[in-house]
Amino acid sequence: MVVATEDLRITPVTLTENARTVLERRYLLRDAQGIVVETAEGLLARVATAIGAAETTEDARRAWAQRFYDEMAALRFLPNSPTLMNAGTGQGTLAACFVLPVEDTLESIMSTADAAAMVQKYGGGTGFSFSRLRGKGEAIRTTHGAACGPVSVLRHYDDVSRLVTQGGKREGANMGVLRVDHPDIEEFIRAKNDGVTATRFNISVAVTDAFMEAAAGGERFTLRDPRDGAPRGDVDARALLRQIAHDAWTTGDPGLIFLDTINHTNPTPALGAIEATNPCGEVPLLPWEACTLGSINVALFWDADRGDLNWEALRETVRIAVRFLDNVVEVNEFPVPQITEAVRGNRKIGVGLMGWADLLVAAGLPYASEEALALAGRLMSTVSTTADETSEALGAEKGTFPNWDRSVYAGGPRYRNATRTCIAPTGTIAILAGASSGIEPYFSLAHVRRMGDGTLLPEVNEAFRAVARERGFASAGLFDDLAHGARLSEAEEVPGDVRARFATAHEIEPEWHVRMQAAFQQYTDLAVSKTVNLPNNATPEQVLEVYTLAHRLGCKGVTVYRDGSRAMQVLAHADGDTSDAMPGVPVSPARRHLPDERHSITHKFRVGDQEGYVTVGLFEDGRPGEVFLKIAKEGSTVSGLTDAVALLTSLSLQYGVDLDKIATKLEQTRFEPYGVTSNPEIPFATSILDYVFRWLRLRFGDPDAAPAMHSSGLTCPDCGQQLQAVEQCLTCAACGFSRCS
Repeated sequence: MVVATEDLRITPVTLTENARTVLERRYLLRDAQGIVVETAEGLLARVATAIGAAETTEDARRAWAQRFYDEMAALRFLPNSPTLMNAGTGQGTLAACFVLPVEDTLESIMSTADAAAMVQKYGGGTGFSFSRLRGKGEAIRTTHGAACGPVSVLRHYDDVSRLVTQGGKREGANMGVLRVDHPDIEEFIRAKNDGVTATRFNISVAVTDAFMEAAAGGERFTLRDPRDGAPRGDVDARALLRQIAHDAWTTGDPGLIFLDTINHTNPTPALGAIEATNPCGEVPLLPWEACTLGSINVALFWDADRGDLNWEALRETVRIAVRFLDNVVEVNEFPVPQITEAVRGNRKIGVGLMGWADLLVAAGLPYASEEALALAGRLMSTVSTTADETSEALGAEKGTFPNWDRSVYAGGPRYRNATRTCIAPTGTIAILAGASSGIEPYFSLAHVRRMGDGTLLPEVNEAFRAVARERGFASAGLFDDLAHGARLSEAEEVPGDVRARFATAHEIEPEWHVRMQAAFQQYTDLAVSKTVNLPNNATPEQVLEVYTLAHRLGCKGVTVYRDGSRAMQVLAHADGDTSDAMPGVPVSPARRHLPDERHSITHKFRVGDQEGYVTVGLFEDGRPGEVFLKIAKEGSTVSGLTDAVALLTSLSLQYGVDLDKIATKLEQTRFEPYGVTSNPEIPFATSILDYVFRWLRLRFGDPDAAPAMHSSGLTCPDCGQQLQAVEQCLTCAACGFSRCS
């Protein structure tokens, strides 16, 4: 049942068009017919009232609900998405992520799978450490069998996640972690390299200080049985770290978490060591714990007249945010009792930030600058100190977290919350707030938006547009180029100071990404969500340098993503320059680009009553490198499908995938339109794709490799299976129907 909100003073919320679209698609309540029945103001009022209900008196509930509403309506603070979606509805969970235990028994493995399904059903993401599982092939005494190992359990949990859509709104999200000294570590590192395994998982290797020191010194590193610590062989630590770096360079996985750094700041070591994190890696948690997160839009506190932040206004929002999140812990309901006990025992919360790139632009500071690092430290120090003071005051008012006397704070500050700060991904809540994401730089300054009438227009970062107009270099051509992927650093008409100030993620050197993460980590209780974006031409050695620097500067983890790497990783290898590859490490695929001016062949065809054209662009040696399909029904579902297949085919050809292999997969696909064609070499086609790829094989591939074609493209009137053209007659092999009898 949705909570009543009549006592609130409702002020309008100013949202961008993007924000309203996201709200309607993902957040606003709908009736049984799927019609939106809630406004943006109604959503925030619902959330504020539900969270204010944790207060002990009616007056306090009313007063705090109003303050919560005002902060959210002003877009100064927003909680994480599950709270916005579910608070006050009586459905789902208000926490975004959970860590679940995996012990070395079948009972634990299966019960955790069940708990994960329940968590994801109610809208949460899940993190797992597989480090306690015995290695693959180890004996199982009770069954006289052999253990399947952590990677098999990872795959099983991925299958469970595939069956459950988080809260009915998004696919399941997971993190799988394995210690670097586990016997199966090399199999784990390669687990996602095929592009189809564990697609709902991020994976991270939990490295220790001892491993990083061994890698730096080129030493051997002992692998150990997780049950008793017995040695299970050893590896070249440096080679293993290079393999991790190479795979991250290739596919984006795995990430690294620095286990010792995390546990040095574990507030409750008496309850156990931290072994895993949430799906995005910024919340290291004990088993059964959950993360309760929200973010402050720091750009809104910039005072242009003073040339500084309004620090007192920022502190006041931090105070409100801490109380809000502590109340979330109180009113939240969890899918299994173990989570309730763990969450309420430590009451961990994480106040974080968004709008950092917006703030730097307003302050006139380049992201990659010492001044930006200094401001980051000052900003996060203020947030952290204020959050600590507020939690201590709440401890005096409402009591400390129950495990306080078993924490590192025993005898010291009487905090209400075991942790207070965390810089989490802001994703859609940043869109709602009209803010840049987290502490990331801008990913791009412009993108193409499709308008309601189908027109494509470049949508430009408003701050950049304003500076461009003020400085006199604004032009439709510049904005259009940026929207289609051009780099600002290459725009000579833009002054150098502007290019530095608005540098985007791939234009910033990796070192600055890591140093920025470390500047915020210094004052953050949990961890910092940050991606080190690398351009496509970055090398595996640069990934290795990022790892080393992140560990040295005290980051709790690091994630590297090279532009285009995941798209490349699922495609076949092609001939290309391998000079950047690490010695002894498999070479990644390289893309062969077509020349700007190239020959092409256009073929007109007809399938049934549908006419179309296929155009093939050619490399210099005459081999096909791109495919375009145009059919008469522009804008139709079939047209969209053929466009997508043509695009994927073009990419596959450019990465060296054999045309005959592609054709084998797409010939004999069956959907309307189908039927007789205008080509005597291909008299029948079961679909447009069937025709096109049979023609491509005939024209550019090996016709002898084509499968035998007996299908007519017509369906049996008795059983619905495809009819076959056999002995000059249409016959159904499934039920025996024949057009000739």
